[in-house]
Amino acid sequence: MPFVSSRRILVIALAGAALLSALPQSFQTPWSGTLATVLWAPLVPGASALAWVRDRIRAPAEPYQGLPEELRTTREGRDQLQGELDAAQLRLGQLERELGELSGYRPANRAGWQPRLATVIERGAGRPAGLLGIDVGTVQGIGEGDPVVVGGNQIIGMIAAGGAENRSWVIPLDDRRCGRIDAIVLPEAADGSSDASGGAGAGGKKADKAGRADKSDKARNGTRATVLVQLVPQGNRTLVGELESPADVKPGDSVLLSDAAWRPAAQGMRIGVVESEGALDANPLRRRITVRMESDPLRVARVVVKVRVSGQVQGTRGTGAAK
Repeated sequence: MPFVSSRRILVIALAGAALLSALPQSFQTPWSGTLATVLWAPLVPGASALAWVRDRIRAPAEPYQGLPEELRTTREGRDQLQGELDAAQLRLGQLERELGELSGYRPANRAGWQPRLATVIERGAGRPAGLLGIDVGTVQGIGEGDPVVVGGNQIIGMIAAGGAENRSWVIPLDDRRCGRIDAIVLPEAADGSSDASGGAGAGGKKADKAGRADKSDKARNGTRATVLVQLVPQGNRTLVGELESPADVKPGDSVLLSDAAWRPAAQGMRIGVVESEGALDANPLRRRITVRMESDPLRVARVVVKVRVSGQVQGTRGTGAAK
C-alpha cells in the first residue's frame, strides 16, 4: 500500500511539473525564484559548514602576502591596470576585425550603395529555418529589398518588410519567401578559376543573336559558355533549377545572381556552387541542378547590408511583411 501511494504522489508531481512547464514564462518568473529560495533554505547551514571546513583546510592565498603595505598596494594597482589593458586590447582586436570586414565591401564612387555592418541577434524558428533578426533598421537607412552579404561577395538573403528603427529581418536565400531567382552558372576554367567572360552578363540579358555567337566562339575556343538558370529555394542551403539538356554545367561551377528584380548592388553576387546535376525524369529534354549556398545563414554571426543611396534605380521585387 505505501508503494502504491508513493507512486501516485510521483505521478501527480510529474503531471504538475509538466503543466507548469507549459505555462508562459511571464507566469513562471514571479514565483519560481521564491520557490527556489524556499527549497534551498534547508541546505544553507550544511553548505556554510562545508565552506568553512574548506577554508580551514585550504585557506585562500592572499596575493603578495608578506610584502609591505605600500608595495602590495602598488602591485595590486598594476594588476588592475594590466587587466584594463587586456580588455582594451580585446576590444581593439574586435574593432579591427569589424573594420576588415567592412573594407571588403568598399564601394566604388557613385556605386549607389553603402555597407552597413550588422550583428545577428535573433533566429526565427520553422522549416525552412525562418528569418534572421539583425540590430540595424530604418535609422541606419535599411530598407525592404536591400541585399545582405557575407565574405565580401556571398549573398545570403534580403531585407524583409516590417522592420523597426533598430531592428530588421533577413529572408535567407534558401527560404521560399525569396521567390524564384534568376542566376547564371559560371563555368570553372581548366586551371580551376572561374571563367571571367561570364561576369559581364550579370547585369542583364543579351540579345539572342549575340548569345549564339558568343556560345559558338566559346565552343571553338574550347571553353564553356555561361548558362542562365532560374532557381527555386528549397531550404537547408539548397536551391534547385532546370536546364536544357545541351547546357554544359558541371558540379563545382559557380552560380551568380543575375535577377533584374533584385537591387543592382546584388547583381553578380555569389549564390553558391553547383552541387549536382542529373536528368529530369518527368522531362528527358531537361536536366535538374542543385545549388548549395557557400555560406550557411544559420551559422553567420555578422552580416553586411548593402544599403541603397538615393538616386539609384532599384529592383522591383517585394518581400512581403516579416512574420
